Amino acid sequence: MTLDTVISGCVTYYLESHEGLDPQRVAILESCLEDLDGLLPELPDEAGDYFERLQALGTLLLAAHRP
Repeated sequence: MTLDTVISGCVTYYLESHEGLDPQRVAILESCLEDLDGLLPELPDEAGDYFERLQALGTLLLAAHRP
């Protein structure tokens, strides 16, 4: 699966569940964000913009899950 597919799946799960993210999805999301941290410096600007927004979305989702 691609990073954007996994992160968007976590967003969908969060929005559709009453309890928020489960521990498995939190771990997956954290792993995706770590991957993005390593990947972003190597991407060209046009691709980097997209993945920076994806990283921001994942970061916001974790912040919303952990009040």
